Amino acid sequence: MKKLVNLLLMLIVVQTTSCQTKKQETMQLLDRTQDYIIDTNKPKTGYYLQINNQNCHYKILVNDLLIHTYNDPYPAFSVRIPITPVILKSGEQKLSIVVLPNQGDELTRNTDITISLMRYADMSNQTDFGGSTTIMDWEMPAIQDKENLPMFRFDTIFKAEVPYEMNTINYATDLTKMDKDILLKEVVNQFELMHDYIKNDYDKFNVLAEERIKSSSVPNYKTDEDIRKVYSDNKKGFTEPENKKILQPLENYKMVLYGNGRIATLERLHDSGRIIWGKDTERGNEKFSLPLFIYKDTRDNQWHMW
Repeated sequence: MKKLVNLLLMLIVVQTTSCQTKKQETMQLLDRTQDYIIDTNKPKTGYYLQINNQNCHYKILVNDLLIHTYNDPYPAFSVRIPITPVILKSGEQKLSIVVLPNQGDELTRNTDITISLMRYADMSNQTDFGGSTTIMDWEMPAIQDKENLPMFRFDTIFKAEVPYEMNTINYATDLTKMDKDILLKEVVNQFELMHDYIKNDYDKFNVLAEERIKSSSVPNYKTDEDIRKVYSDNKKGFTEPENKKILQPLENYKMVLYGNGRIATLERLHDSGRIIWGKDTERGNEKFSLPLFIYKDTRDNQWHMW
């Protein structure tokens, strides 16, 4: 099944309520010169996960940042995903694999997932990315009858070397220290605003994304124009008449915090999927979706897209 958006987690400035839209369009942008540091003398290393799963759903997190979710109805699937965008700097990285039931409330003995963590030496090498090295192979232990497991989690540490530092997380407010009711209200306000832009004015949504275009391009080893093409392609997909009809309203969600409590998102209640999504009219499952995460920057005390 083809998803429209899975490549980048863009950062977009938003204000707390839609009545502030006019002010938002003329607001002073943050100075982001310290948000990223690039060492052009180091190789453009890339890190990927090869994932093969059967009879389960799962989430993949690196440094408590959600990089991939599988909640499709198909019993078996194989995918290779880049995780470099959530490796913020060189050093130790925490990898977490959360395995969930694809049916019912418990994992079954037919549940199986295997993961290979691979390092590519040079992503600028268009032939083979400089060759790959397998860092780790992992397979979920077999589940015995009557174990009654609602989920299974595996955490490990690996070392990575990347030619950059992404420092925005250093300016992200610890959301766990906010009043929960106020936090939920503010997060929902942000998502309502973004959902309205996506539905009614996608150009405005893309204009707002320009604030962080350079920082989005760094860990993905893309040019600014590459990122703008992603914006353009996303707009084409979301504004197609057929897809506009199946874009789901913002409802039946839960708030989830990532990034060790510094990044917030809304997820669907029934399967923990993305809340900005289109529903297949025949099968009822997700046809397309957009990953959106927000954080509150300590430099201006405003919400921004991660």
